[in-house]
Amino acid sequence: NCPPPALLSPACASLCLQEALQVLHHSQSEACARLCQALIGHLAPPSSDPSHSSLLAGLQDPERSRLLEAVMKWVGPEHLRAMFQQLKGQLRGVANHRVANHGLQRLLDHAPKDVVQEVLAELGPVLHEPLARGHPGVLTSLAGACQRHPQLQPEALRCLFRV
Repeated sequence: NCPPPALLSPACASLCLQEALQVLHHSQSEACARLCQALIGHLAPPSSDPSHSSLLAGLQDPERSRLLEAVMKWVGPEHLRAMFQQLKGQLRGVANHRVANHGLQRLLDHAPKDVVQEVLAELGPVLHEPLARGHPGVLTSLAGACQRHPQLQPEALRCLFRV
């Protein structure tokens, strides 16, 4: 289940892949989507065990999480929905994890409305926890995501005022 070491080591390999994703996205090349899918397949392969999320494990790993975060910037809404499904029900732990919370922030930065709505429903009542752990970016990203979707703003404000 571990990704090939060449994807992550040396550290410049990860940086090169992140830059390649950005360049391919800006060139509007279909290769960007293929590279995103390949990276997801290597960094967070599907698990036969429904209780194990390889995406969660990848987001908790400092090396793999950087590439997964980069993929979230450029992958489309359908892939983001699929990635969210692997995290659903575990968002509290993701938001409170010292590394994985950054992946949640990237997901929220690019997530479609239905994903943001589900994150808000799951995390809204416990938003004080990531803040107490020193992860204010989770609140900022969730608020920014709700700003893009005006229908979610009243509930987001209620949750923020409870914090």
